[in-house]
Amino acid sequence: MVAKSTPPQDADSAERSRGLMARARQLLTRGGRRLTRVTLVSTCLMLMMEVGGISAAHAATRVSAEVAGQLRTLQSRLDEGDYDAVGERAEREAKRQRGEVRALYLSLAASARARQGDQAQAARLYAEARRLPGVNASQAREWLRREAMLRLRAGERDSGIARLAEYLHGGSASADDLWLAVSLEANRGDWARAEDWLERASKASAPSGDRLKLAVSVYQQTGRHGAAVALVEQGLGESRDPQDWQRAVALYQRLNQNTRAASTWEAAWAAGIVSGSDAYQQRVDLQLAAGAPARAAELIKAGLSKSATPEGQPLLDDTPALRRQLAQAWTAARDVEHALKAWAAVSQQSQSLEDAQQYAELAYDWGRWETAQQALAAAGERGDDSARHWLLSGVVASQLEQFDPAREAFKKAQARGAEGADAWLKSVAQR
Repeated sequence: MVAKSTPPQDADSAERSRGLMARARQLLTRGGRRLTRVTLVSTCLMLMMEVGGISAAHAATRVSAEVAGQLRTLQSRLDEGDYDAVGERAEREAKRQRGEVRALYLSLAASARARQGDQAQAARLYAEARRLPGVNASQAREWLRREAMLRLRAGERDSGIARLAEYLHGGSASADDLWLAVSLEANRGDWARAEDWLERASKASAPSGDRLKLAVSVYQQTGRHGAAVALVEQGLGESRDPQDWQRAVALYQRLNQNTRAASTWEAAWAAGIVSGSDAYQQRVDLQLAAGAPARAAELIKAGLSKSATPEGQPLLDDTPALRRQLAQAWTAARDVEHALKAWAAVSQQSQSLEDAQQYAELAYDWGRWETAQQALAAAGERGDDSARHWLLSGVVASQLEQFDPAREAFKKAQARGAEGADAWLKSVAQR
């Protein structure tokens, strides 16, 4: 599951806002009338810092004492929670103004609407403010970012992502914003774009935690499995999250690195990161995939033991399917004795015709004639009347010098069209 990011909040803390207001009041009262007809931009901008106003470092607008007072009053009411009234008044005043001053009112209105929960309207107000003539480029860019975040919170995903991309392409950006872009593109399945942002985000801040998982997912989806593995391995050293280890195993398997997959899971088991029946069964399966059937068989045997757990209980359920897997593992390991014993147990437990046939075939292939005869008899009792069954029965009987049963078996094989039955019948005709 791809990790999701939540857009940052629009407003700063109320405490910071109150501090700025206090400093603004001090500035306005300092010098009395001397400030009533001069540039009051610093004061206005300090007020606007909390509501998305123009940066004091870049603004150069002049406002009247009347406008400054209005902005100060509206900011105070905003701090007190009078969002609706502030929003309406700021929007109304914005219509009477031009340029940067209008932008100040729009920014204040946007902040009020955002705090009301009307994210879409707040976004539209920021969009209007940033496009006004005379607005500083860096301030317009910040308002673009605010617009993007608000549109995302309003559910306007496509337009929000578009605005965010515009903002990110416009210059330097924080690592948080870059990783947000990765997450957004990943969540809508545009993995190529997610990877593009990932390259930039990784340079700004090395991935860890959820970001590391996100990066791994992106690289997996774009087919860069080597890069994904490198990131997974980076995070395994300190991780005790079973999902991280599972992810590493899955990646190794996808890269056909089955031995590394098996050893990684064994390490997780040894460290106590994974446990339980499912994890234990995965140990078996991974060893089989890695070409270590004898190891897999030993694990099954140990898992079936009543002393497999501290409580004196087996880790694996003794089912025909598990017994069949054990038999197949010993067969793949070419361990004749263990394999035949395991197939005998499977056949007896399942009472399956297919298991009896498999048991008989293996015993026949390995020249274990008495065992093969027993297995063929069991298959016959379960309904095997095939040409192959009777041909093998005849060969086994002849190997045991049981010529009368052999002839009868070959006749039945011949009647069912078994290839080679004629030759075998002739070979025992005079015996």
